[in-house]
Amino acid sequence: MAVIRHDSPARERPDTLFVGSVEKGFAVLHAFRTGQRELGLRDLSLSQISQISGLEKSASQRFTNTLVKLGYLEKDERTRRYRPALGLIDFYYTYMVSNRLAEIAMPRLIEASQKHGTTVNLCEQVGTDVIYTIRVPHQKAFFRATVPGRRMPAYCTAPGLVILANRTEEETETILSTSIMEPMTKWTITEPKQVRKRIEDARRDGYSISAQQSMVHEISTAAPVLDSEGRAFAAVQIPVYMPEWTTEMVEEKIVPLVIETARAISGSYFSES
Repeated sequence: MAVIRHDSPARERPDTLFVGSVEKGFAVLHAFRTGQRELGLRDLSLSQISQISGLEKSASQRFTNTLVKLGYLEKDERTRRYRPALGLIDFYYTYMVSNRLAEIAMPRLIEASQKHGTTVNLCEQVGTDVIYTIRVPHQKAFFRATVPGRRMPAYCTAPGLVILANRTEEETETILSTSIMEPMTKWTITEPKQVRKRIEDARRDGYSISAQQSMVHEISTAAPVLDSEGRAFAAVQIPVYMPEWTTEMVEEKIVPLVIETARAISGSYFSES
């Protein structure tokens, strides 16, 4: 198995306050996200943790054992494999209850979801991805579409495109130049010139529609949540599915809803600050 490096911030110069052992502990935790996302594995052996994290096996063993003792990992004594433990939920809870954007957005997302009985999500950009931080699922949504924390490439997703469309040219180019543009479906647009054209369209229109770009049968629509200077710091996204929905229906019903919801969140976020 090839080493798959975990995501970590690039450090241009030494930081005397940076604690390398803490980074290694998080490398172990990141291994589970990478293992699930890239390899489809829910539980990992010690060897797999070592290979994915890039740590020596002895270091992986020490950090993994410590995380088990702290309640952030658990070990199946029968298979001798590890999986994330309940203690990790504390981090998500702490983040969400401290997140003013989530507090403002949640009631508006719920209201929007009831309009046409659809899933409504709030997305934010992390590196070259967008991450679903709040999800208000439709009752028929499949399990992974209901779980916050899912990451998708920004370059081919509606929320990613509207965020990129409302960033500086330098920011957008940095994200695009470091993105791995691999097709997620046979319809995914990966040609850089066409991707940039879609970003220009989103900038002009104030929204983006992505049909089957990241998931077969999905039509994804998004509009940006903007700060007082017009910079996108999040996006509202509404996915619907073929053949129940067509692009024409989306343009008529979903586009106005997603724009209205994003604007309401933008306005409330700054008026209440």
